[in-house]
Amino acid sequence: MRWNHRIKMFTAIFSLAAMLTACGGGAKQATTKEPVQDAGTAATTINSSDTSTADSSAADTSEDNAKDTSSPSAASDFASEEGKIGLDSTLEELKQKYADKLGYIRVPLNDHPVRRVSEAGSKNINIANYSDAVVGMNTGIPIHSDSQRLIDDAFPFFTTVQAPDVSYVPWEEATNLERAMVKTLFISREGLLITEDAMNNKDYSSKSFQDSMNFFEVTAKSESMAPVAQHPYDIPLSQLYDKARDSWGKLAAIDPSQDEAAFAKMYKTARTDANNAMGLLNVLLSTNEEERMEQTYGK
Repeated sequence: MRWNHRIKMFTAIFSLAAMLTACGGGAKQATTKEPVQDAGTAATTINSSDTSTADSSAADTSEDNAKDTSSPSAASDFASEEGKIGLDSTLEELKQKYADKLGYIRVPLNDHPVRRVSEAGSKNINIANYSDAVVGMNTGIPIHSDSQRLIDDAFPFFTTVQAPDVSYVPWEEATNLERAMVKTLFISREGLLITEDAMNNKDYSSKSFQDSMNFFEVTAKSESMAPVAQHPYDIPLSQLYDKARDSWGKLAAIDPSQDEAAFAKMYKTARTDANNAMGLLNVLLSTNEEERMEQTYGK
């Protein structure tokens, strides 16, 4: 069964009826000017003496994406001295230099998006990604292509294609995490479609299938960092993404030629988890997100 222009198989909590109700409401506004630091993959807190030398790799399952806008050369000195991850910053510095009119801190991918933000009166440091893409923690480079073509294809898919009668915020008003999920979930959807074709044909030798498994493996790595939460609704979105990428990693770890039944079972889980994240993303990108969230979850 394909997903041709409609996300199916929502679980009860993200039923399609709830996803597609009502329209209108005010423009999306940031309800907090400081990052919410407890949102799953959004931020990592370490002691100032901790270091890391882990590497992350990039993967892209969409052959149609245009060239990558990330800049490896700009990130060549990203890993700072003494093995530290990210660039030392204060929250005030970030707000002054990178905050937009809604209060969201948006650090360009070519300007060290992963930052080490110190806490006043504490030795702890919050390591957070302030870009609008899922990036390698150690490099600041997106784990996938980050082209304008990808955005042009993916943003309408998660908005007007899913619920054309609903009003949506423009790309400029989406949070960093929402933007990152538009890109990552769109690529994951393509990867799951490729996986389904491979299962139907019982052919797991194609490059597209291997690229899909590689992408799922990369997203599941701890070094693959989603943007830090900067809006309360970023938190449930981050949680659903964490669940989805965990199931993607488990799917990629199974060799379907050795255990086709286990692979098929995990595929269903991975697809359901992806659908749940996609359904919530559609709600959060609408202008009446609060109303639709109440209709879905209750007050």
